[in-house]
Order: sequence, then C-alpha cells, then structure tokens
Amino acid sequence: MSVHQFMSEHISDIREIIEQMEKPFDTHAFIKKFARRFQVEYVGLLSQYSQEPFEKVHNQIGKFLLEKKELLGIQPNSKVKSENIFGEKNENEKWN
Repeated sequence: MSVHQFMSEHISDIREIIEQMEKPFDTHAFIKKFARRFQVEYVGLLSQYSQEPFEKVHNQIGKFLLEKKELLGIQPNSKVKSENIFGEKNENEKWN
C-alpha cells in the first residue's frame, strides 16, 4: 500500500493527530506523531523501499499534507529547520 493510499484511508486519524498538535507545527513533528500512532503500518511503509526508505516515505507524507491541506485544515507557513527522526536538522514545512 502506498503512503498516499494509507493516509487517505486514515484521513480522520490524520486530522485527529493534527488537532492534538501544538500550532504551528512542522512536518518533522507530524511525522513523529504519525510514526508513533501507526507504528506497525509505518514500518510496513518503510519496508517497501530498499534504498533511502525514511527519505522516500517522509517526502510522501509531506506531499500528502500539502495536497490535502484544505481537507486537513492546515496552511503552509514557511520553511524551517528542525530535527528529523535521526536528530539531524534539515529544512521542512511549517504549518498553521
């Protein structure tokens, strides 16, 4: 199952995650909450890729947020640098 398909099928859960997050938030913060909420499924999504699984899945999660921003009630604000799940700082989207 693709990231887009999984997230589409769980759109109400995705909205719930966003509603519980401190605003504004960035994509890295969302990914951490998403990975915690859907641990087994998240590992399954990662396991579909033999090369750069985290980068590929995380990029797709960010793309989904952007594509579904109206449905999710969020708006991109700006680019920020924050820690990813590996503790490395890199640029990602900040959401209101």
